[in-house]
Amino acid sequence: MSTGYAISAAAIANCLGADNRTAFDAAFAGVDAFSGAKAYYEFPFPTVLGVLPDYARTDEDRLDCTLTRVAKVALASVRQIRPQVRAAVERWGASRVAYVFASSTGGLEETERAIAPTPQIPPLESPYRYENHSMDATTPAIMRHLGVAGVQLAISTACSSSFKALASAMRLLDQGLADAVVVGSADSLCRTTVFGFHSLGLTAPTATQPFTRDRAGITLGEGSAYLLVERSAPSPLAYLAGIGAASDAYHHTSPHPEGLGGQLCMRQAIDRAGIGPNDIDFVSAHGTGTKLNDAAEAIAVNRVFERHIPLTATKSLTGHTLGSAGLTSLVLALESIRRQAIPATLRASVPDEALDVALVSQLTPARIRHAIINAFGFGGSNASVVVRAA
Repeated sequence: MSTGYAISAAAIANCLGADNRTAFDAAFAGVDAFSGAKAYYEFPFPTVLGVLPDYARTDEDRLDCTLTRVAKVALASVRQIRPQVRAAVERWGASRVAYVFASSTGGLEETERAIAPTPQIPPLESPYRYENHSMDATTPAIMRHLGVAGVQLAISTACSSSFKALASAMRLLDQGLADAVVVGSADSLCRTTVFGFHSLGLTAPTATQPFTRDRAGITLGEGSAYLLVERSAPSPLAYLAGIGAASDAYHHTSPHPEGLGGQLCMRQAIDRAGIGPNDIDFVSAHGTGTKLNDAAEAIAVNRVFERHIPLTATKSLTGHTLGSAGLTSLVLALESIRRQAIPATLRASVPDEALDVALVSQLTPARIRHAIINAFGFGGSNASVVVRAA
């Protein structure tokens, strides 16, 4: 069993808080941080959202690019890992530190402001240019901000985007194309996303309730998550032990009813970590709160583990942060390893007994050596990651 690649820095920002300390403390205290949708936009249907709170920015924090909403969301995490990234640059050299970015919507919110401004979402202050709002528009500025100059990639595979970016980072390390990789993801709220999920009948009118009897859909949120992954590091937070990716290609938006893609990628991640299913201490589920996704994931988990393994759904805390969903749950799993505790799935007082999962409904102390995190996207684009305690 190899140790895996070192995770030497991690950061998140979402509705729980714009920095690690605030977000972690809120998550493990079980804070409900969702807002009424009017905090962002008045939609013609009931829903709630996970809105990133404002945070103070200094001149040093600014990026030398158009500060779109997604750029500001990304920056909230980027600013937290800057010291560790600069240390990695000293250790490996700028050209040996790569940057892989993932997003589901990119700068779409700014495109909406250019095309259909409203009093709530005012028009752009400068003329619209696509290159300022594309999926990878923030990449050069963030690389300059961090002082990295290696390979750069941008990836978008819906809700599994950040884990597909992580898989690309591991391949860069495997092939000797980098010695360290900054892996980041960010998605901001936009009207297209909310209206789109609502048109599919997937948004909940009230806060999401993953794996419960009365679950009615997702709560959308915005956020960013970043990791620094290195070939080796002096004092890693944890290790990236294994990753699996699979596609069931069952339907454009619905999962295979038996979670075949999820089963495949969980087994693959566990196998690549050099361990067995019994070595996993808890599952951080994709857990969207929709009828079909939760049912399919429950079947997949039960068939892979064949035991009642503790399962938590962090989207009940952060909302569904789309392309950032996987890395967001992973960073919270790293904090679970540090605290030796599993955060509660909120609003889980009445679990769906038909799903037969050991849903964690309150903060639970646990001995955690390995955790597995799932991120399952549209079109059956699925990925799972195993992290190991340092």
